[in-house]
Amino acid sequence: DAVKVEASKVDTKKLAQSKTSVKTEPAQTQQAALETPASSAPTDPANATDATKVNNVGFRWPAKGRIVQTFGDKGGVKSTGINISVPEGTPIKAAEAGTVAYAGNEVKGFGNLVMVRHADGWVSVYANASEIKVKRGDIIKRGQVIALSGQSGDVSAPQLHFELRKGSVPVDPVEHLSED
Repeated sequence: DAVKVEASKVDTKKLAQSKTSVKTEPAQTQQAALETPASSAPTDPANATDATKVNNVGFRWPAKGRIVQTFGDKGGVKSTGINISVPEGTPIKAAEAGTVAYAGNEVKGFGNLVMVRHADGWVSVYANASEIKVKRGDIIKRGQVIALSGQSGDVSAPQLHFELRKGSVPVDPVEHLSED
């Protein structure tokens, strides 16, 4: 169990180092916005990524809403995940079954944060929550509510910052999410 504790500490340190502190504007002012599959079409297709073109590798969308920050380095702003605009208190659901590796608010910029370890070295990250519904060590099911969306951390509007990592390397979540 000491190994798990150390691994969790390393993951949160890497997470904090990889996040670029960026204040996110309310969803209405974002240029690059798109919808999650359950929502309507992107409002500005020229500046959006098509979220419906996914590889269907097994992860589910953690919340339904508009993507207001995409993955990657765009215009000098680096994002290791996506930001989904959702109303305060929206249930955040686990993208896949796994074990809670971290649940807390000690990682700068992320506010209330949950990290879940999945099979094959995958980790999912859920940040900016108003309330955390799980604790470290909990075994969770795919689709289980693990937090409620909020405005904690370095954001100026309620949203979910969501990341997928293969090991410690962030990958574009949109490419690994399916419709369910």
